[in-house]
Amino acid sequence: MSLFAKLNRSNAYRAPNLAVPADLVAAAERVLSRWPDVVADPPENDRERLVMEMLRRVERWDWRGVRMSFVASAARALFDPERRSRTALKSLRRFYYEEIEATDSKSFLAAMMSVYLGSYEPEAPHTVALARALTSARSRLDARSQSLVHGIPQVLDPFRGAEAIAALMLQMPDAWHGLRSLNIRSPHAPGIMDFAHLAFVRRLAGKLDRPAEIDRLLRWLKPEGQSPRATGAAAAIEALLTPWRDRDPPEALQHDLTTKLVGYYDDPRVKRHASGWAGVSEELLSILLRWLTGANIKFFLEIVSAVEDSHMWAPREKFWLGLYNQKRIDAAWVAFSDDGARLANERSANKPIPFGRQIVGGRRSNTSLLILKVGRKILVEGSHSYRIHVFDERNPHAPKLYQPSYDCDAILRIDGAQARVHLGDWQGWVLERI
Repeated sequence: MSLFAKLNRSNAYRAPNLAVPADLVAAAERVLSRWPDVVADPPENDRERLVMEMLRRVERWDWRGVRMSFVASAARALFDPERRSRTALKSLRRFYYEEIEATDSKSFLAAMMSVYLGSYEPEAPHTVALARALTSARSRLDARSQSLVHGIPQVLDPFRGAEAIAALMLQMPDAWHGLRSLNIRSPHAPGIMDFAHLAFVRRLAGKLDRPAEIDRLLRWLKPEGQSPRATGAAAAIEALLTPWRDRDPPEALQHDLTTKLVGYYDDPRVKRHASGWAGVSEELLSILLRWLTGANIKFFLEIVSAVEDSHMWAPREKFWLGLYNQKRIDAAWVAFSDDGARLANERSANKPIPFGRQIVGGRRSNTSLLILKVGRKILVEGSHSYRIHVFDERNPHAPKLYQPSYDCDAILRIDGAQARVHLGDWQGWVLERI
């Protein structure tokens, strides 16, 4: 009997085989959903201590007071990216491989299957060694691991395991739930699923001009009730944007892509270094930024038209949307008044379009602003007879885009602006200045 079988052994009692009540099955499913991993992820600042203590135990063959939870947590730390290739820990890694091959402890094997999946890196020496050891122990694996290997036999392939999972994902109408039904309880977990995700995105890449395939990838990125996938998000975002380099998607599809990506990963104009956007190429990101510019302009015109009853908005809408469609507007941002913000929040409850606030009260309390960048000019358009202002972007006091709040009275006092009311040929006046 191996060492960990002895550690895990309590007594000779064996529970009788009884039918499992449906309520117990449902309760177990809830527990697995909340705590899917059999090995707790140890805190970063505790990992080195765990590994060195485990190494000491092995070298001195001192197992007094050792619990299986300690052994499993030390394994998680040992096979993390910082330690799994460290030469000084080679003997400890070998110890775990040999115990997998020798043990009949299902709890230890379940823990090491979890470590294998979480540390998986195609062709890496530790992955090859763990796969070999777990394959030799296949008949002794716990029920959950047995079910996983039965459903995805190539999961123990250290070279093509992730590709095999990706191929299965393509056959599933809902990859998240499909993988969970095969006992991959955390489909967004690191390790093998990071590589499966990238392979899945590559396989979908040529089809992402089709609404059904776009929806498939979006539902994988953000399953209902789950947080959006962070690792590998940039690759998925680039794949979703690539088909639209030289053409625009239908308006409804463009709106859906824009609002979902911003809803998942925040507005890249405001949080450029958020996890989802880090690594997205500037070329492809510019496609989404252009869509966001159009969404902001349209949203401003929609909301202001609803809260301000004025015949002046029809020519303004035609002018600004015309400039946008000519691709002359580089960026746009909106700052709504209190009334405008309330209506904007009502209309964008399930499709987030970010905006700022116009904070001045009194006679200007109903004024909303549209801030535009056109070449080297910053334009400020406003509601309720607010004059158009044109600034040179080199003016250090010119309004900046993407701010959380604006003071429309303070903008009126900035030196160096050119301003005009919306009378006569105001459109021609704007065109001359941009």
